[in-house]
Amino acid sequence: MTIAPDTSTAPRVGQSVPRPDGTPKVQGVFEFSSDLTAAGMLWGHTLRAPMSRAAIRSIDTSAAIAMVGVSAVLTIDDVPGRTTFGLEFADQPVLADGEVRYQGEAVAIVAADHPDTARRAAEAIVVDYDLLAPLTEPEQALTQPPIHPDGNVVRHLVIRHGDPETNVDALVSVEGTYVVGMQDQAPLGTEAGLASPAVDGGVELAVSTQWLHADRDQ
Repeated sequence: MTIAPDTSTAPRVGQSVPRPDGTPKVQGVFEFSSDLTAAGMLWGHTLRAPMSRAAIRSIDTSAAIAMVGVSAVLTIDDVPGRTTFGLEFADQPVLADGEVRYQGEAVAIVAADHPDTARRAAEAIVVDYDLLAPLTEPEQALTQPPIHPDGNVVRHLVIRHGDPETNVDALVSVEGTYVVGMQDQAPLGTEAGLASPAVDGGVELAVSTQWLHADRDQ
């Protein structure tokens, strides 16, 4: 005889159930990824490009490395294995590789025993840039020399629905060019994470994410 489990108290579709993280978040005691700590933890800071596009002539990290409390200063030359990442297309350099293509692109990262030390070390890195003309309009990307190794167009997609030459019996026909603002989420926690060496030789990551498998793969 098979005895069915008691589901009388189980949540049902459409039923309002309490969120286990709701109360600690309202109380201000919930630990986001940027709140996590570990013994002997190092803090990271990223040096980012101040211009929209430039070639990198050289990066001098000697002053940053010499600072007390700094454990490492890394550039693209220090990245092992694959040097790019991305959700749909792995085409974004982990750190700028010979050229920066947007303002704010990561150029170097610092690990230090205190966040202020990491920030000061990043400011001590000297980068020699050769300014280049950026692409600022999508239409330019179709005709200008490519700024990416694989070209400027990520995907070309043609959508056809009906015949625009014969299906013109609509009362109103509207044609134009439209510009919309960028959309992004506004999470309670900042984009941050804690990486710890794992007993099996790997790395344990505690991150704020929607897709942890993609974070692992990247």
